[in-house]
Amino acid sequence: MGGWSKQNTRPADVLVPNWVLGKPAAFDLSVTSTLNTQVFQEACVTAGSAALATQVRKHRVNDERCRELGWVCIPLVVETYGCWGSEAIQALSRLAIRLSTRQGCPKSHVCNELFGRLSLALVRANSRAILSRSL
Repeated sequence: MGGWSKQNTRPADVLVPNWVLGKPAAFDLSVTSTLNTQVFQEACVTAGSAALATQVRKHRVNDERCRELGWVCIPLVVETYGCWGSEAIQALSRLAIRLSTRQGCPKSHVCNELFGRLSLALVRANSRAILSRSL
């Protein structure tokens, strides 16, 4: 598989073959917690700071490998409480534009539907994580 041949890294959870200007995009999906001790203090003051810290880390780990492969690294980061990283918002908005064109629906409708479904998936995953803990 593309990103695995030379190194034991995986810069793409989802590879989109033709993202921008014909370049493939390596979507690296991450859910990060604002309760993480490394970002907790900043997360108490600034919304999205845990997502931003994860985006920066993902670029530090994946950018070089993605460049070697001719890919664009795009971290799709969301915090456990639902705050999306700026790059995720941009990428998902771009995806909503493409979907709205294909479906013949307004971008706002597709964007609301997309973020709504993703938010519901996050809530369900959080619920499963809580319920799976031993009391």
